[in-house]
Amino acid sequence: MPNSEPAGSPPLVRKFWLRLLAFFALVALGWAGLELGMARMANSHVVKQRRLHALANEIDTLILGSSETYYGISPHELSGTAFNLANWAQSLYFDYEISKRIVPELPKLKRVILLVNYMSLYSELYDHPESWRQYDYFRDWGIPLQRPIDYLNLGLLSRVALYSPHAAIEALSHGFRGDRAPHIDDRGWYRVPDEDRWGVGPDQAQKRLGVHHSFMHQRYFANNAATLEQLVVFLRSRGLEVVMLTTPVWDTYRAAIRERLWEPTRTLASELARKHGARYLNLQSEPRLSADEFEDPDHLNAYGAVHFAHILDETLGAPALAKTTEPSQTLAGLGVR
Repeated sequence: MPNSEPAGSPPLVRKFWLRLLAFFALVALGWAGLELGMARMANSHVVKQRRLHALANEIDTLILGSSETYYGISPHELSGTAFNLANWAQSLYFDYEISKRIVPELPKLKRVILLVNYMSLYSELYDHPESWRQYDYFRDWGIPLQRPIDYLNLGLLSRVALYSPHAAIEALSHGFRGDRAPHIDDRGWYRVPDEDRWGVGPDQAQKRLGVHHSFMHQRYFANNAATLEQLVVFLRSRGLEVVMLTTPVWDTYRAAIRERLWEPTRTLASELARKHGARYLNLQSEPRLSADEFEDPDHLNAYGAVHFAHILDETLGAPALAKTTEPSQTLAGLGVR
C-alpha cells in the first residue's frame, strides 16, 4: 500500500519547530533587553533615595504623604534643610515603613510633616487605580507587600510587565536615557509642569472626587488609624516634632466632600496630636491661595507649592527638637516594631 505521507514530511516538521523555537528565543532576548534597559532608568523612588542620601547629614525636616504633599510643598522654601519624600499614591503604610528605614539615618532630623487628608484613612495602595506602585516600594525600599496574593503578580519580577511593554518600547526609542522622574528637584519635590492645568471648576471637582470615592472604603479606616498612631508614636519617641497636615484644596472640592467621611479623620488627627504631643494643622481652606495656584481641585501647581511652603514656614517656624513622649506612650504599648 503506498505511503500516504508526502516525501520529506519529517524535515518540514523539524524546520517548523526550529523556526518556532528561534522566534521564541528572539522574543525572550528582546524582552530581556527591555528589562535591562528599564532597570537602568531610575524611577522616583531611586531618584529620591540618591538625593536624600546625599543630604542625609543636613536634613532637618522630612515631608511624607501622597501627591498632595509631593506636588504641594517646595522644600527649598522651608527653613533649614527640608526634603520631600512624598510620592504618588503613597499610603500611611508606606509612610510608616519608609520612616522606620530612613529616620535613623538622618542625624539632624527635627521635624516630620505627615499628610492627613480626605483620603488618607480610607485607602490602601493595593486597592488603588495605581496599585502597581506597590511593587516599586517592594523592589526599591524592601517594603513587604500587604497581601500574600500580590506576590503572585508578574510585575514583581518584570519591570516591562509592571510599567507596560508600550512604556518599555517608548523608553527604548529614547535609548533608555535619563530617568523616569524628570521633574524631581534636588530636595525630592515634584515640580508640576506649567502646562498641567486641569481646572478647578465644579465639574473638575466632581470628577476628582468620583475617582477618590472609587477607592475610599470605610473598612480601611481602623487599620489606617492604628498605623497613623504608630507612626506618630515612633517619631515622637525619637524626640521629633510631628506635624499632621491637611493640605489646601479648592473651594469646589471642599464643598463636595462627604462630611461623614471627613469629620472622623479631623477628629482622629486632633486626638492624636493632643495625646502624643504632636501638632495638627488643617489648612484645607487657605484663603491666601488663588485658583491660579492649583493644578486641579486638590493639587497645587508649582507656583502654589512655593507660596504654600512660605505659608507653612511662617506658621511652623524653624524646626526644633521636641521633648520625647512619656513611657506610657512609647512604641511597645502600640505594638510598634
